[in-house]
Amino acid sequence: MSDSFKKRILFVGMPDMAIICMMKLVQEHVNIVAAVPPPKNHGTYDLFCDTAYQLDVPVINFKNSLNDEDFLEKIKSLDIDLAVVCSYGKLFPKEFLDTAKYGFVNVHPSLLPNYRGGNPYSHVIINGETETGVTLHFMDETFDTGDIIAQARVYVYDDDTMGTLFNRLNFVCADMLYDLLLRFEKDVNLPRKPQPKGDYVKAPILKANTDDVLIDWNNSCEYIDRFIRALNPFINAVTVYRGNYLKIHSASFERCPVSFEPGTIVSVDKNLSVACKNGIIKISVLQAGTYFIGEAAEFIKYSNCKIGEKLG
Repeated sequence: MSDSFKKRILFVGMPDMAIICMMKLVQEHVNIVAAVPPPKNHGTYDLFCDTAYQLDVPVINFKNSLNDEDFLEKIKSLDIDLAVVCSYGKLFPKEFLDTAKYGFVNVHPSLLPNYRGGNPYSHVIINGETETGVTLHFMDETFDTGDIIAQARVYVYDDDTMGTLFNRLNFVCADMLYDLLLRFEKDVNLPRKPQPKGDYVKAPILKANTDDVLIDWNNSCEYIDRFIRALNPFINAVTVYRGNYLKIHSASFERCPVSFEPGTIVSVDKNLSVACKNGIIKISVLQAGTYFIGEAAEFIKYSNCKIGEKLG
């Protein structure tokens, strides 16, 4: 451990943001005394633990919940100054929040109070925002409502996908968290500004294989383009063709007059072009079930797609 870091830090998180942030903090010799992984039945548990072990960060598990008595006693014994949380997705009970002398700090990938919730990345793209950002805030017993410590603004590009925005924000999160801990090392009295009251844009989780991800071809071509990009590559926008689900990985659009009903195939060349409210969506890469993933031109040949067929 570097002489510059004496404060005792607990790290709590779920990949992938947590992996990037933990690697950054360890590289900079922050005094992480332990890490709390996701629940053992979570799909990222092994990845988190393997990363922590490789970085020589001790892992403390809980059996059933963050309220487990044995777990809380282990955390209390660490004499933690501050806890930092990256993308955990679970509410923390007061008993757990009370284990750090100066509180828990969460890293949230939006400009709070807007886009509280589990998927700010997708919703800012769907809504056509030109900027988003990262907020560091103290945690309370509800999601994303605690006092704000610091914020950074990040531009949203016209061709951003959920993946590109996710990657860019994760590195901003890591840098901000390191800067915060540098400041905390010198002064434990971090700034805090209560979040304003009122109704703000929400960012709920969008679930794959549900109506959340179905394309509505009655929408504008601009909206459908944003919708496809906002779900690429982790969730994927979906439509129905000949009774089967098609996942749309990549597409472009052309705003133009159309004489076909929304959802109708209007061209079958190198792209699978589909009519929408005010133009055409040109699907270039797609996936059909488990039997095909690739360029639309190959799918068109394989499936013998016809102009005039409808997508659901």
